[in-house]
Amino acid sequence: MKRSGTWVTLLVIGIVLAGCGPSRPTTEQAGAAGSGAATGSVIKILTVPLEGEPRDPLLTSMFGGSGTIAGDLKPAVHQKLASYDERGALLPQLAVELPAQDRGTWTLRPDGTMQTRYALRSDVLWHDGTRLTAKDFVFGWTIMRDPELPMATRFFASQISAIDTPDDFTLVIEWSNANPLANAIVEDDLGPAPMHLLDQIYRTEKERFPQLPFWTHEFVGVGPYQLTEWMAGSHLTLKAFDGFYGGRAKIDTIVFRFIPNDATVMANLLAGSIDGAFAGMTFEQMVFVKNEWERAGRKPTFVPQTTHWQIMGIQFRNPQTQDILDPRVRRGLLNALDRQALTNALYDGLAPVSDWFIPRDDVKWQWVQDVIVRYEHDPRRAEQWFTEAGWRRGQDGMFSNAAGERVVFPFWGGSGEQGERETAIIADSWKTNGVGIEQIVRAQELQQDLRFRATFPALETTSIPIKFPGTVQRVHGPRCPTEQTRWSGGNRGCYQNAAMDRAVDALLMAVDPAEQRLLYRDLVKMQTEDLPLLPLYFKVNSTLFREGVTGVRGDTQPRTSVLWNVAEWDIR
Repeated sequence: MKRSGTWVTLLVIGIVLAGCGPSRPTTEQAGAAGSGAATGSVIKILTVPLEGEPRDPLLTSMFGGSGTIAGDLKPAVHQKLASYDERGALLPQLAVELPAQDRGTWTLRPDGTMQTRYALRSDVLWHDGTRLTAKDFVFGWTIMRDPELPMATRFFASQISAIDTPDDFTLVIEWSNANPLANAIVEDDLGPAPMHLLDQIYRTEKERFPQLPFWTHEFVGVGPYQLTEWMAGSHLTLKAFDGFYGGRAKIDTIVFRFIPNDATVMANLLAGSIDGAFAGMTFEQMVFVKNEWERAGRKPTFVPQTTHWQIMGIQFRNPQTQDILDPRVRRGLLNALDRQALTNALYDGLAPVSDWFIPRDDVKWQWVQDVIVRYEHDPRRAEQWFTEAGWRRGQDGMFSNAAGERVVFPFWGGSGEQGERETAIIADSWKTNGVGIEQIVRAQELQQDLRFRATFPALETTSIPIKFPGTVQRVHGPRCPTEQTRWSGGNRGCYQNAAMDRAVDALLMAVDPAEQRLLYRDLVKMQTEDLPLLPLYFKVNSTLFREGVTGVRGDTQPRTSVLWNVAEWDIR
């Protein structure tokens, strides 16, 4: 296992500092009235780090934020119609069951429109004790489709033409087009949002609606835990909600500490000040802590999972270096990059190199594997591509383009130790092959600035969850972020290809698996030939908890959050 000296040094310092403080108990005797546990019983407390203080709304599609930190936290305090489990199975949450064509609750009409019918649970309470009804979903949909509010995505909301509520616990949804995920609304497009708390402000004071403290510090949801404390710059506390429809969660209190430094997270894990982590450390660091615990005779829970696609984004909207617009140059860059060496350095070889957005353990891999154009590490082939594009090597071994200009690509890489290591490895690989690179570390505080992220000058590394439709929309022309869209949209480089757009549009509406297969084949063939993105590898994220914490099953597939089943977790 390769480890850099910097974080090991920080780890040692952190352990020493952590050891100076008192150890943190994970249980305590209940005695105060209203504690949620009988007097004299043991209160179970779990302490977990967050990468930082959540800045985005806990309904994370709201108001422009992609909400990585808030999104990780959200399933503990809120739920939706459906959820996935760690194997990718679709489960009902706030619905009694999910729509299905064979049960007559999912109707596909000849004109391409659809209707789905959801029967809602009648025993769901908001954290203030108000009963959840169908109107809360209609209200959530109304907010999401409001063009005056800046939403990160409206994928489902924009395709729903009407919602009828024949009673308080039935949703009849009319769709303007076919959607293969109409029974899998795991996003925020229908909320639910508490109409009894927000409707009046939405109707009368819309300009301050996105800034309401409700979305963060005063959030009221329908999840197994309720937010009871938020100490700015320090932590937030969740308490098990007694009125949760699935029964009271087994762990009484979860404390989320804001720890943006990975070495500090590691030090706290080894010192016993926190119980586990699912973010805030690299995979390498997670393995290091796991091994240390196992050497001490403990049996931690460790769940490694392939959850993200790491890619090299290409700027097509007036890039600073125009050569990147030539597909021969993009092919040469991919052939010149030793992606296996990259994953060896970052993940000890455990992160698989990607040919495109479909991993080999996905059923769709069998559909497309024979049409993928592959680009193995081959410096000679890379030079052939560059030569075909009109490039010539100088006496110093570096390339100039057909106009005689030295080729230099500005390259935005991720912040943090692992992001900077990745940037350096990629840049060094290309420089070795004669390609000039200007390395730029993308500041962490600008990660959520949508306009900033859409204006990278040529190349940038980024990571996206492996889930439909986000992966296919990454090169979808209408998803190009602009001032008119308030810079929202996943096609950050603004790639435009009419044939690819037609394939994506059709795939977003294809319900029949046979049709999906043909469309995926067309899409993957076009993408791997033209390379609107450079595929790097599939990131391996991991979940690690100390011995005694049970019920942790890892993230969902596709990724949402490790906390999807947090009501089942326990402490022995």
